[in-house]
Amino acid sequence: MDSASENFLKEGDDLVSKGKYDLANENYSNAIDLIGSDTQHPQYVSLLFKRAGIYHQKGKNILALSDLNRAIEANPDNIHARLKRAKIQSSLGRFEDAMDEYKRVLKIRPDNSQAKQQIEKLKKAEQQLEKVRDMVKVEKNYKDSIPLLVEIQSVVSDLKEVRLMLCECYYQQGDHRKVLDETMTILKSEPSSVAALYWRGKTFFSMGEKEIAMKFLKEGLKFDPDNTDCRAMIKTINKFEKSSANAQELFNQQKYQDALGQIEDALEIESNSPTHSTPLYLLKCKCLLKVKKGKESIDACNRALELDETNADALYNRAEAYMYEEDYQKALNDYNKAREHKPNDPQIHDGIRRAQKAQQMAKRKDYYKILGVQKSATNEEIKKAFKKLAIKNHPDKSTETDKEKAQQIYMDINEAYEALKDEEKRKRYDMGEDINDPHGGGGQGGGFGGFGGFGGFQGFQGFQQGGGGGGGFQFHFR
Repeated sequence: MDSASENFLKEGDDLVSKGKYDLANENYSNAIDLIGSDTQHPQYVSLLFKRAGIYHQKGKNILALSDLNRAIEANPDNIHARLKRAKIQSSLGRFEDAMDEYKRVLKIRPDNSQAKQQIEKLKKAEQQLEKVRDMVKVEKNYKDSIPLLVEIQSVVSDLKEVRLMLCECYYQQGDHRKVLDETMTILKSEPSSVAALYWRGKTFFSMGEKEIAMKFLKEGLKFDPDNTDCRAMIKTINKFEKSSANAQELFNQQKYQDALGQIEDALEIESNSPTHSTPLYLLKCKCLLKVKKGKESIDACNRALELDETNADALYNRAEAYMYEEDYQKALNDYNKAREHKPNDPQIHDGIRRAQKAQQMAKRKDYYKILGVQKSATNEEIKKAFKKLAIKNHPDKSTETDKEKAQQIYMDINEAYEALKDEEKRKRYDMGEDINDPHGGGGQGGGFGGFGGFGGFQGFQGFQQGGGGGGGFQFHFR
């Protein structure tokens, strides 16, 4: 071996021991260039094998296979080169080629345990891959697919299909960080992978990074201008922002049913993003309470809190919904939780006061029950119910023995009607105040501050429900 190539070989080995693989590869390449086409050179196969190892480590599997092909052509019985080639073929998901390679190893050395073990692993991985394709693409069973894909990946570590399926599963399970890790691994070895750029863009959008998301999606279109996934995702982002902005505007215009429609359109696009979805669920909670759907309002706040359990606004507004449903203890619990996150918020303290007072007043007469109407009854419905009950329960129609009881019922009916027909009294009654207390005052109204970080949601204005026969529950939104 000439001194120049020998020096390059020694220098390369020294650099490998120091972890300087790129420089080591340069030295191995210089030595290989000096040897040229002399396949009988004593270091020819060894140099190709070493350079292939570094290529494989760097994810440059095609270059690694090229070197191993040359090494095996020069020495067909080189077990190490064949095992390395089989390993790379396995990692790329080339099951048949890898199987054939391991079988050739066994022909040379029938007792080679590594080849025997890898053949069994390959068979299992191939069967698992067929199964998991259906689990992901057909059954949409993302949770159970992840451990299976991770196991497959231990055998076919560089098969892009497996990484992309993992991206889909991790995304659907809300594990955005792992999606970014998988896509980064793909892009290191294949910077033009449009599928990886797509999942990266989609994930960044879910994380609230719209500009970064658009950057990756547009980069994908540079490599494939007709890519339907990237194009569709860009349209989806634009539609989401439009629906979100429309929902906010309709809310401000007090068009609550229309706002709910736009909210559902946006949530259909992105329903699990702490950044994007939480404010939408919060707005949905407020709209539902405004149209007097307390239970559905609570459900919407629950979804917001699933995504952000420390969200004081969601806790406050769920408490308001519980107040509407007359579940005062749960309302008090939520007000207190909200206070833990915003201890100096006056609206939260007012909510606690109202809930405590409502509990105290819970044993008072239920005017709605007396008149047999819903809490959301209009003035006309209340008037109609009163007339019907007043005629039916007039004391003159009772016998002498029942007259005292009839008079009490009649008095209760009149008392209930007098309270509920008056808009201001009804508001105070609904908020748990003692309307027979001459010193009692109306409940505090209140606005709620906006919150940033969400396109279109610049802050909601406080409002009250009342007048026009729409009922008297006073909402204190944030």
